[in-house]
Amino acid sequence: MTEETNPEGHNPNRRETAFSRWHIREYRVLDLLAELLHWVEVLLAGLSVAFVAIGILYLIGKLLHFQDGIGELSLHVSFEELLSDVLLLVVGIELALMLVRRTPESLIEVMYFVVARKMLIKADTFWDLILGVAALAGLFAIRKYLSYLPERSKKKKRKKKEEPVPAAD
Repeated sequence: MTEETNPEGHNPNRRETAFSRWHIREYRVLDLLAELLHWVEVLLAGLSVAFVAIGILYLIGKLLHFQDGIGELSLHVSFEELLSDVLLLVVGIELALMLVRRTPESLIEVMYFVVARKMLIKADTFWDLILGVAALAGLFAIRKYLSYLPERSKKKKRKKKEEPVPAAD
């Protein structure tokens, strides 16, 4: 005996219990919560972009007065501050992209820039540089061997199709 369902997917012969009604409500609440959290992520990405835009304006102002800053500090320190600001803006842009894309690859890209900024600006000792190089090598290995890249699988499929078929004797 098969159970009949109406267009909404409910069985009219089946009694709806309090538990099943609660279960349906629970899924509706979870769907609503997921949608709300998605929009919070979009808002955070928008705020990140806004702060990056403000940072770019600040950076342009700093560049216009870069020569004045060199007189107060050494050229090395002024350039290091400028490079730190630029890399921080790049990290902010990548963070916004990560929030929008929501892929493992975008997380790895953010980590590239975070490690690079740490190595270029804050690395004081030889061991800091060694750890940074190891972290970058690990990120490259993760991206190459552990993350799924559809382009790579498409290239393999194309290569298999292009291989000539051996002639039969």
